[in-house]
Amino acid sequence: MYIYHLLKKIFLKRLLGFQRWLRQFRTEISTVRYMRSLIKKKNLPKLSKQEIKEAKLFFKARGYTLKNTYWHRYYKGINGEFHKDYIPYDIFNPKINPMLNQRRQWPALLDKNFTYNLFKEFNQPKRIVQNINGFYYIDDKIVSLKKVVEACQSIKGKLIIKPTVGTGGGKMVNAFSIVNAKTTYKDYSIEKLFGLYKKDFVVQEFLEQCDVLKSLNPSSLNTLRVVSYLNNNGAHILNSVLRIGKLGNTTDNFSTGGLFCGILDNGALKGKGYSPKGNIVTETSTGVHLKDCKIPNYEKVQDMIKSMHYVVPYFKIISWDIGINKYDEPFLIEYNTHRQGIDLQIAAGPLLGDFTDEILALTLRRS
Repeated sequence: MYIYHLLKKIFLKRLLGFQRWLRQFRTEISTVRYMRSLIKKKNLPKLSKQEIKEAKLFFKARGYTLKNTYWHRYYKGINGEFHKDYIPYDIFNPKINPMLNQRRQWPALLDKNFTYNLFKEFNQPKRIVQNINGFYYIDDKIVSLKKVVEACQSIKGKLIIKPTVGTGGGKMVNAFSIVNAKTTYKDYSIEKLFGLYKKDFVVQEFLEQCDVLKSLNPSSLNTLRVVSYLNNNGAHILNSVLRIGKLGNTTDNFSTGGLFCGILDNGALKGKGYSPKGNIVTETSTGVHLKDCKIPNYEKVQDMIKSMHYVVPYFKIISWDIGINKYDEPFLIEYNTHRQGIDLQIAAGPLLGDFTDEILALTLRRS
């Protein structure tokens, strides 16, 4: 019996190892194909032989084989700046992220409805209605659909509805108001609108953002994307950008036409914004010069993120989306630990910053 359990343990360990390798392989293949097509579509210039050599030597010296330099080419092709320590997605997603963030915690802790419980001590947009596994909740109590409809109708201002499970890129995030018992989303009734989402979604009050961010684009909630890292010495800010939505859009996502703009340590914007099409802008569609803008209470934003990171130590690297309300107070919009987009390197520089060597070494030891 002992031999049986020993062999079973060995077999399962090898099976899990093979499954992990297969996941990594599939991710690498799919991301390489995507980047190839993106480079071709944008007709981005090639890196010089010296740049390719520098990038490969940088990763080789740290125990990694840089199989391609597509991401370095992509980032430089958009922003004109070469950095040998850009982190490619086919290293970050299959290797760094799953090694530093506990995969088994992802399904439960990433439900945006659960965020209200996890981070109850921190500012978040007011929740009006939650749908959790098909059950409607108001103030943590199960209620009827009738009560939910009444709750939404009682709100005079704008509302936001969004899925809470398996989302990303601003998909199905919609703003609406209630007019004559109907929503302004395609004139749907509240019940019909909820029917589109089926289950696992939240309705929140629209966050009235501060004057500075509103001036950049009033139609979208413009948020900060801040990446933090947790080690034995505490939580650290790795990188941060401001995401500015496309004029007329309700979301600020880069994938839907928004801008990335890097943020300096004092909260001032770097002065250049980058679009997914590769355009570099120094002022927004509203005529505001980026270099003249400064994030209100940026130090408070950083302190808030560091404090929140201690709540979820299962994840050592987290991408936070933070809004600033009309009173210049930071609000948590959501946090991301699974599919973390790293395109912010276009505007902010190499993802891991001063902790690049430490994180790469830590990941290598555990891989």
